[in-house]
Amino acid sequence: IVYDVGPRPSPQALAHAVLPTDMMGKLGVSLLVDLIGSASYLIPLAGEAFDLTWAPISMILVGALYDDVIPSLKYVALMEELLPFTDWIPSATLGWVKEFGPGIFDEGKRKMGDAKRVGRREKEALMKMTRQ
Repeated sequence: IVYDVGPRPSPQALAHAVLPTDMMGKLGVSLLVDLIGSASYLIPLAGEAFDLTWAPISMILVGALYDDVIPSLKYVALMEELLPFTDWIPSATLGWVKEFGPGIFDEGKRKMGDAKRVGRREKEALMKMTRQ
């Protein structure tokens, strides 16, 4: 008896199902992916062999995290791990910045505008107090 259970999920689809989708969760995973990729510098001769093993894993994880934001970032992550002396590039963290950076920047601008309004109101209130 053979059961038809549908198509087999891709490794990226499986990773997408278990990886976090919130901002801080993605930041943690991104930093961990970049840390593991850069850890190959700790092992002088075996480091490049580790990079050959880690490159497809990094590609799958970065693709699962940021394929909807930057579809080509997974290939950048793959090439970063395969090419020698490029492990210092934080490709996963750059994906996080691309996805959440504009929102953080806009939020900061909004808060600065709120702080300016509050400062003006306090200044006006102090001016009224000194006139009385």
